[in-house]
Amino acid sequence: MKSIRTLLLPAILLTLPLTVLADPWKDESGHGKGRKHDRREYKEEYWDGNCKVERKWEKSGEYKEERKCKGPRHGYYEQAPVYAPAPPPVVVEPGITVHGTVRIPQ
Repeated sequence: MKSIRTLLLPAILLTLPLTVLADPWKDESGHGKGRKHDRREYKEEYWDGNCKVERKWEKSGEYKEERKCKGPRHGYYEQAPVYAPAPPPVVVEPGITVHGTVRIPQ
């Protein structure tokens, strides 16, 4: 019984690194799942700001992109930038000040 354990333990330890090398995201053909360039027609629509973007891929490999833009929506205005004045310069006089009350000149 003890000899079986001594043989199985190194065998298990040697197979563990091989399981890490497996690629769970790949299918049996070796290619990744969900590839968009696998000769299928594909269509995608989304908004980019005020523009609606439509992308189409055809089986022949041809790619088309159409943008339909609208004007800015009513009632929406960007806020104007706020500029704060620069703070006044700090003047440090020579010497030592103790608790803001006693001044020892240098």
